[in-house]
Amino acid sequence: MKRQYFCSKFRMFISLTLVPICIFAFISIFYINMQVKKEARENTRSTTELIAQYLEELTGTLEFYKVSVNSDSRLHLALISALGSSSDETGSSAELVRSMKNLYYAQSTKPYLQSIFITIEGSPYFINGIYRESFSEAADSTWAGDAPDMEDSTAVKVRNIKKNKFDTHTIPVVTVYQRLKYKELMAVNIRQDYFNNWLDSIADYDGQGLFITDSNGQVLFSNKNADLIPKAASFLENGAPVNSIVDGYFYNAGTFPGIYGFRYQSLIPQKEVFKLSNTILKLTLLAGLLSILLSSVLAYFYTMRDYNQIFQIIELFENAEKGKFEPLTPVKMKNHAYFHIINNIINLFMSQTYLKVQLDAKKYALSTAQLSALQYQLNPHFLFNTLQSIDLEVLKIGRKPTPANHMISALSGLLRYALDDPMKKVTVQEEIQVTKSYIDLQTCRLGEQFQVIWDYRPEVLSMPMFRLMLQPIIENSISHSGLSSPEELKIKIKIRQKKGRLVFSVIDNGLGMSPETLRDLRLRIMDDQVEDSGRHIGLKNICQRVRLSYPDGYMKLWSKKGLGTIVEIGGIAENL
Repeated sequence: MKRQYFCSKFRMFISLTLVPICIFAFISIFYINMQVKKEARENTRSTTELIAQYLEELTGTLEFYKVSVNSDSRLHLALISALGSSSDETGSSAELVRSMKNLYYAQSTKPYLQSIFITIEGSPYFINGIYRESFSEAADSTWAGDAPDMEDSTAVKVRNIKKNKFDTHTIPVVTVYQRLKYKELMAVNIRQDYFNNWLDSIADYDGQGLFITDSNGQVLFSNKNADLIPKAASFLENGAPVNSIVDGYFYNAGTFPGIYGFRYQSLIPQKEVFKLSNTILKLTLLAGLLSILLSSVLAYFYTMRDYNQIFQIIELFENAEKGKFEPLTPVKMKNHAYFHIINNIINLFMSQTYLKVQLDAKKYALSTAQLSALQYQLNPHFLFNTLQSIDLEVLKIGRKPTPANHMISALSGLLRYALDDPMKKVTVQEEIQVTKSYIDLQTCRLGEQFQVIWDYRPEVLSMPMFRLMLQPIIENSISHSGLSSPEELKIKIKIRQKKGRLVFSVIDNGLGMSPETLRDLRLRIMDDQVEDSGRHIGLKNICQRVRLSYPDGYMKLWSKKGLGTIVEIGGIAENL
């Protein structure tokens, strides 16, 4: 059962924590994926436009060189003169310099151009800038022989060349071959490293591959992620769809207009495109684990707390069966209506059960009292007649009134007062007279061994009260004074009026009580249970009669060891 309760609580807390996290993550990832795809397309489009601008400039430069040579007849004649003769004629060289200087100056303003070569078919020489070089002595002696078969007037090839004849290392260049109007062969060498670095600088994502190829798929320029070239080639060969995710990469490609057939390819790793989404997914997993842990802790806590509450309720019910009633201690929780309602219902149930038990006890006590009253009920006339007969016999024997006759007379009046209608109220004066009769009886029995002092004003004598209020208190003072010599006992009876209500105080100088004994006595006289021990039954009866008869009625006790005891009864106010 505890496991089922734990699972129920766990499901509740996990639904309150993990489900919202998952929903939030799903919506966030879905929205972010749409945005990052859109952003990737926009970035690719911007990159494509930037590459197109550079390639347009490169194409324009190549076309400028081609048109410049084709349209300059003097340059053509100077080339034939310089390349067709083995001698270095001054005139032809000067004419060549004048014709080539525009091309030379244009080359010097383009940082991506390495060199420009021009030759004619069958010549052992070629023009490099504004100078003639021999193929046999040039650093790049094979450039004309490396030219591919050109079905059209242009061709592109990636080569490695030396900048100087004596260099031990080569540099990669992209050579654009062009067949000119008069069958000249012009080669424009483009620095591959320049474009490679430039492609690195415009990449928007880590791991993005940017490639520029010719119409045959030959890679001309590439950024640092050249390891993606085979994958780019396979995408191109298989006609992979552009602007989409292909084999883990966001792929895009296109062809630039022009006779050179330049193409570009862009491969962005999917994890880089969806980097933010992946981060959110990781955070969601972490939040989910924390949610599971938190839900487990909360489910365990509330399971143990609720089980403790249930065990407390079970214990309460068991104690109720044994007649022991204790209020349910509510769980201390802020704004938890469920448990407040449960606690209130249980407390209400226990209170009603307690009241029922108390009512049953009172009914039993009432039945017992009624049986006792029937058992011990005596005919008042029989008692009075009997006492009068005894009084007469005593008078006959003594031939004159004796103390015994006085005691019988006082006892007869006390019995008549006690057995009268209990619902009939008496005055304070009547109560004082009866109490004095009781004191006279005790004086006859004990002798002049205790002293009673009365303190009251005449205006209180006519005020109403119920009968036999003072006698049990005085009897209690005499019986429990604890003094070794009775003549040391002094009892003061003080009657006063306070705010229209009578207040009775009975003060004695007995040995008093300890705090523990006084506390126990207070609890006993305030307890509604039937008293069966016989101790202090008079005080308890008076306390209950005062509380039942007067709304503001009370009984208070004070006592101190060695000094005495005070009993105060107050709040008595009723019209006759």
